[in-house]
Amino acid sequence: MAGAMDVRISKHNTLGRLSVFELDALREAFKRSIRENNVTEIQWAEHAELFVKSAIGKESRTIQT
Repeated sequence: MAGAMDVRISKHNTLGRLSVFELDALREAFKRSIRENNVTEIQWAEHAELFVKSAIGKESRTIQT
């Protein structure tokens, strides 16, 4: 994994590439979201799913404009 990784960024099967820095930013945003929303470890999986769906939605809107 030398710098970028394929990830799905829209519901239309469009593939994009995220850098290691972007992935780290997403990880940090997820951790912040967990703290701000008082998510317990048991709720992480459900919260992660909602977090990713939200991030994908925001990315799709950015691409369309």
